[in-house]
Amino acid sequence: MTTFALGRKIIINESSLEYDWIRRQVEEGTERSEIIGSILRCFGGDEEIAELFYSIALGESSPGILLTHLSLCDWSPTPDLEHELLEKM
Repeated sequence: MTTFALGRKIIINESSLEYDWIRRQVEEGTERSEIIGSILRCFGGDEEIAELFYSIALGESSPGILLTHLSLCDWSPTPDLEHELLEKM
């Protein structure tokens, strides 16, 4: 497995360009397997990491699950992001 290139700040920011890139591919009709392959090529990791990243982009999973998988269990949104997330609710 190669190291997953994206860090905590990007993973917890569900509005990041990386997640938008995934959503745009889905909207364009790109096959799930192709998107997973693109995630692996661009960001590294393994298939499970790519699947989790994909599911977060589509709102099917929480960033915390991916961070836990990556052994970054102590994640929590930054104060600005936490405030922004609360405003969306």
